[in-house]
Amino acid sequence: MEQSKPRQVGEHLRGVDDPKEIDVHQSSPFVPQSIKDRATGPRRSIALLIHQVDTKDPAFPFVAKALQDMAAAGVELDATAIGIAAKLGRKAHEEETRKRHAKPERLSIVYYVRRGDLVKIGTTSNPVARFISLMPDEIMAHEPGGHDLEMTRHRQFAADRVAKKGEYFRQSQRLLAHIAAVRELHGAPDISWSSVASLGTGYRRTKMPVELPEPTTGELATATEGAKLLGINKSTVQGWVHRKLITPAGRNDKGRPVYFVEHMRFLIDRNREWMNRRRPTAS
Repeated sequence: MEQSKPRQVGEHLRGVDDPKEIDVHQSSPFVPQSIKDRATGPRRSIALLIHQVDTKDPAFPFVAKALQDMAAAGVELDATAIGIAAKLGRKAHEEETRKRHAKPERLSIVYYVRRGDLVKIGTTSNPVARFISLMPDEIMAHEPGGHDLEMTRHRQFAADRVAKKGEYFRQSQRLLAHIAAVRELHGAPDISWSSVASLGTGYRRTKMPVELPEPTTGELATATEGAKLLGINKSTVQGWVHRKLITPAGRNDKGRPVYFVEHMRFLIDRNREWMNRRRPTAS
C-alpha cells in the first residue's frame, strides 16, 4: 500500500490510515513527553494524529508545545485538538519570527556643528560616538530626523554649500537664523556630546596656529586616501583642510591636492589628547 504524505502544519487532517503502516518508533525529537511512551515513542493511540503533521515544518516545535499544554490540561488529543494545536503553533511561530527579525528602533538626529568658520550638516543615530570621532568646535543645534531630512537641509541651503556634494556650509545669515530656530525648538545639545568647546578649549583654541612636525617620510595622500589609510572619516580630513590645519604639499597626477600623512596622524593624536583631558573644574 502506498504511504500517505505528511500534511503541512495548519492543513485540515485527512482520514486515518492503517495504523500498521505508521512506525511509531521513528518519532520527532520535538514530540512532547506528555504524549510519548518512554520505551516505544508516541503512544499508538495518537501516532496517527502526529503522523498527520509535518514534523519538518519550522513551526512544528510550537505545535508540539501546544499539544503538550493541551495534554497537561486534560484535553483529549483527537483530530480536532491536533488541528487547533497546528493553528496555535503556526501563530506562535509567526510571532516569534516577526520578533526575531524586527530591527530595534534607533532614533536619529540631524545635527549642525561648527568646524572653524564652516557649518557641517549631518545625521547620526549614535551622536555620542559620532561627535567623539568628529570632534567639532561647537555643536550648534540638532533636530529629530534621518537621511531624508539631512538631504532636505542640504538642498535648502545649497547656495551656502562649500562643495557641490559636501556637508559643509558657509555661515550665512539665513543658515544661522535656521540653526537658532532649531535650537529654540529642540533645546540645547546633550552635555554628553563631545566638542572642543565642551572640553574647555573653546573657539580661541581653533584660531591658534598649529605647529605641525617636519615630515620625515614624505608620504603623501589625498583627503580620501588619507582617511582610508588612517581609519577616519573623510569629512574629518576635509574639516582640517577647511580650517587650514593642513595645507596641500602638492598635487597628484590627477591634479588633486595631496597632504602629508604624518600631519594627519599628528592631528589625530592631538584630538585624542583633547578627548582625554578632564573638563576644568570651577575654582
